[in-house]
Amino acid sequence: MNYRVNPEFKVEEFDNEILLYTVSNATGIYLNQTAYLVWKMCESGTSIEEIITFLEKEYPEQRNEIRKDVLTAVTSLAASDALLKDNA
Repeated sequence: MNYRVNPEFKVEEFDNEILLYTVSNATGIYLNQTAYLVWKMCESGTSIEEIITFLEKEYPEQRNEIRKDVLTAVTSLAASDALLKDNA
């Protein structure tokens, strides 16, 4: 399944923290590095499976946790409407 970013959300980076927010809903979400990477890769059109495969190759020592971490990030971002299912 593919997701796309909700264009209403903007990203602010400051002091090693990442905030995803939307003015229209007055919603703010603090992202950890994994969630931010998922966000950025979805923004570029990368599928969830491609994200998982990429991260497993980049961080083989964390291979056992990557799928769960990515799916947790996607679930959380989708629940907040920051990621939208891409039906294309």
